[in-house]
Amino acid sequence: MLSSKFMMVVAGSVVHRLVVAFVVLQVALGTDRQIVTGNPAAGSFLSVPTTVKRYENDTVLLPCYHHSPYRYVRWSRDDLLLLDSRYPDLQAPPRMRLWPNGSLEVTSVQTEDTGDYTCEIMTDGGKASQRHAIEVQYQATATVYPEDPVDIRVGQILEVFCQVGGVPQPYVKWTMQNENATAPFENERKLSVLIEDRSYSGPVQCTATNGVGEPATASVDVIVNFMPEIEVKSPTVHTRIGETAMLECLVTAHPIATIHWFHQGHQVMFDRRHLKLDTLVFKDRYYTVQRHHLAIRNLRDSDLGRYECKASNRVGMAGAQLELTGRPMVASFKPAPEMSSPTTHNFIWQTESYAPLIEYKLKFRRVPSGNVTPARQRHNPLLLAWNELIIPSDGSSGPLHSIGYTLQGLQPTSVYEVVVLSRNRYGWSDPSNILRFATGGEVELESAGDDTSATVTSSAAAHTTETLEYSESEFGEDDGRLLTDNMIPTDFFNTLDAESGGSVLRTGRLAVYCLPLWAVLRMVVEINCVPYFSHAVPHQISGPTKPPAKGHSLIQLRARGMAD
Repeated sequence: MLSSKFMMVVAGSVVHRLVVAFVVLQVALGTDRQIVTGNPAAGSFLSVPTTVKRYENDTVLLPCYHHSPYRYVRWSRDDLLLLDSRYPDLQAPPRMRLWPNGSLEVTSVQTEDTGDYTCEIMTDGGKASQRHAIEVQYQATATVYPEDPVDIRVGQILEVFCQVGGVPQPYVKWTMQNENATAPFENERKLSVLIEDRSYSGPVQCTATNGVGEPATASVDVIVNFMPEIEVKSPTVHTRIGETAMLECLVTAHPIATIHWFHQGHQVMFDRRHLKLDTLVFKDRYYTVQRHHLAIRNLRDSDLGRYECKASNRVGMAGAQLELTGRPMVASFKPAPEMSSPTTHNFIWQTESYAPLIEYKLKFRRVPSGNVTPARQRHNPLLLAWNELIIPSDGSSGPLHSIGYTLQGLQPTSVYEVVVLSRNRYGWSDPSNILRFATGGEVELESAGDDTSATVTSSAAAHTTETLEYSESEFGEDDGRLLTDNMIPTDFFNTLDAESGGSVLRTGRLAVYCLPLWAVLRMVVEINCVPYFSHAVPHQISGPTKPPAKGHSLIQLRARGMAD
């Protein structure tokens, strides 16, 4: 009795282990398909349901093994009969054959062979069936719609659809000239993009990848129609009466643009003096670049003034302003070979004018030292007031004019800004870049830890003042974008000399004591006007009490600033 119970327990354990092993085998083969039996008495299959993944032209063998003999076997795909052993005259489908053990062989599998296959057998116990699957993997394919090139305007929506195929399911990636535009459409079949500018011109490509073979690509050409873009390299053209002037504008457009020139609002009529010259710079299917010149021969005073280059196509119109002028060119500061002092600064500037110069305007102002930027200075209009000096010209014929000046009456240990303009009979030039410089002198250094203080002298004979030149987007108004740090260098001032023991003075605060420039109601600044040429060294000015050198005049000019 005990022996029989023991045998039953062992048999149950063996059956349990076989079931577990069968489930594990199913998981290992990567399938969740179930064995289907029409009659439990028919028993179970020895083969395991599975999905077979193969590439095209491979051979697949689908098993149909049962533990007991069967009377017949039949195979179907997606409920469509393929083979039945009871009917040997039934013609087998191409590339398929039935093996004696009931297995189905499919040779040179193609994409149409993909599907679910069912093996059905009849045993002494009844019918039993088992299901398999074939998945034929093939290279991705891609086709874009529309297929023809797309003409589209700036501001419109571009829509492109990519039809893909392949097993496994392909991953889709879009690419175009403007790379940022395709980022939101990763693995999307449809691309919908707002055309913002002409950078969207070019091929739009769809790439389909599924790991089988090479990626598939398809593309469509996008041609963006945009209004003309005009580039003017020299918005101000300086010229001389009687010569030939040349105005130039570079136009990029698609479709190609038509160009018209206007002078003081009136269209230029071309004749023997006014000539229009057009040159093709570049052309492809996406845009055209042309260089357009307006040549004016035997220039007259009436030819000076504002000109406009207008370009138009079916998308829109654009224009660019140019000025044809006899005014002087913008002056530029040059390095001065002479040493400056705590109360003076030497300048040399150079300008070009085809007409004789009448005078110069030197504008200067004192700004705070330390970490001060133009943006912060704007909040104190009293501090930013310009003082102006009108300086007669030296009468040289030009066209190149070089002048040297010494500005006196400055405050020591201070920061100044200067700008210069030139005038001839056609008007004032545009202002030069702003030149910023710092003067030397005495400063009081206060120790952070006690009440003691020391005075340090910066010798102007040993150091030249350091300068910084910059420009403003609008003259007379600082916008804070042009200069980010105007702090005087910490090594500008001398430390204690050797008599103090050679030690370095460490301070917590730097105090600069000087008389504010704007507090002087009437200030006389002495300017020694020295003609300067590239081959001559400018005259050194010693001070207001020393008579000027022969051939030079000492001019006392009143500063026009806050006091006026």
